[in-house]
Amino acid sequence: MDRIVLTGVGPLTPIGKGKEDFWNAVVNNFPGIKKITKFMPDQEFYGGEINDIHFDEYIPDTKFRRATEISKFTMSAAKMAMDDAQVDSPNIKNLGLVVGLTHGALNYTQSYHELLVTEGPESASPILFSDSILNAPAGNTSICLGIHGPVHTLIGGSVTTIRAIMLAVQLLATKKMEKSVIASAEELNKFSLYCYYRLGINTLSEGAGALLIEPEDTKNNQVPYCYISGFASQTNPSNLQSALEESVETALKKANLKAKDVDLLMTSPSFPKVQQLDAYEIPMGSLDSITGNAFAVSTIWNVILSALCIRHGAIPLPILKNSAPINNEIRNVMICATESEGVAGVLILSKIS
Repeated sequence: MDRIVLTGVGPLTPIGKGKEDFWNAVVNNFPGIKKITKFMPDQEFYGGEINDIHFDEYIPDTKFRRATEISKFTMSAAKMAMDDAQVDSPNIKNLGLVVGLTHGALNYTQSYHELLVTEGPESASPILFSDSILNAPAGNTSICLGIHGPVHTLIGGSVTTIRAIMLAVQLLATKKMEKSVIASAEELNKFSLYCYYRLGINTLSEGAGALLIEPEDTKNNQVPYCYISGFASQTNPSNLQSALEESVETALKKANLKAKDVDLLMTSPSFPKVQQLDAYEIPMGSLDSITGNAFAVSTIWNVILSALCIRHGAIPLPILKNSAPINNEIRNVMICATESEGVAGVLILSKIS
């Protein structure tokens, strides 16, 4: 199997849009957590908000002007990643798309059901319904960007991005795709903010991220950021720790690496200790304090930042959660994600030598 390389990234975040703005914001510890202004809740909520973007800069097609924000986020991030990789979709027969979502278009879903209940079926807009289904962001993106290969949507928490990457790699390996866009998106919703606040989960955020991956032998003038050297995902509802440790072990084995070879570990703030990694002083990083928690999107932001760390050969100090020594060269970055239901996922990106 040819190595799968990452050739394009597209971050759409509360701290920056596009790879240059995103990287500079992280390096300079730009605060993305602010008072949310798009709703008028009874109490103040703080999080990461996308409120200064003009979608026609990314998506000039006016037929998508009434699409949900989560679809617009997905389209914009995917377009950034394709442009970054210099991919022209009409010339690629089997360009595929895998989208990982956590909540979907909550605002359109809420509006549709509110009209349905209060005013009857005649008043419920079919546009609200069609754009609120969970695979609408993937469908809109494939139509908008001319993606004619396989299109998939995965639903879940923060591990969903890693599983979306794993699915895309599998489809590339079996030649069902020539190249693949992987995207994740999230939109803020007033009622979900209330619900998560009551559960003690604060500083939620919205936005999107996208990657473009392809086999290394693909004819492309772009210099890859890195290659995908290892990955794994396990589920153990009764023992999250076991699922995580097994995922770490499997991913390291696939990458032919030892734990001591990992130069950076990107995680969530609540990441549990891992036996295989604790014996080594590995720098640990997290974006949540800067960007807020966007569930599956937070994981793809971690993947994008990891690729940029390998490209720049540096780790931005504001993301670090410990004082471990930093290597002069960033060769291997491990991205870990966990969910309270006992789901774990691990992805390893490695420098191309």
